Amino acid sequence: MSRIAFERAFQELTDDEIAYVMDHARKVDFEDGATLIREGEDAGIILVILDGKVRVVRLQRDGREKELSDPLMAGDTVGEMSFMDGIGASATLIAAGPVTAQSVDKALVEEMVGRDASFRQRLYHSLLLTVIRRLRVLDYKLAFPG
Repeated sequence: MSRIAFERAFQELTDDEIAYVMDHARKVDFEDGATLIREGEDAGIILVILDGKVRVVRLQRDGREKELSDPLMAGDTVGEMSFMDGIGASATLIAAGPVTAQSVDKALVEEMVGRDASFRQRLYHSLLLTVIRRLRVLDYKLAFPG
């Protein structure tokens, strides 16, 4: 599943770049209920989910969690928005059962940019397509609730 997940996450990268990023990304495991990324936090990473489900929630003023989307699953990425803009995560990401992911950090991206300056453009284009895909799903849900 990891190759498919990386191809989906980074569809604009070359096969060699995907292989390199996969080989150099750090594997991380989360237990049920663990926080992958906290709202407002700039973790400086993109997590590619290999196995498991991740809840996307926001804390409301009364302290209750509000689910923002269906759970993210294998092949999805998290952290891409704050990775690109450095502002911090727009939601809290919580493991819904055990989760295995690979972490792509800024140091790995900078290493790749050092090898080929156009890598950043292809990476960000991939991440933009991911964000657009999610925005389209959200637009549909808002237009047709229930």
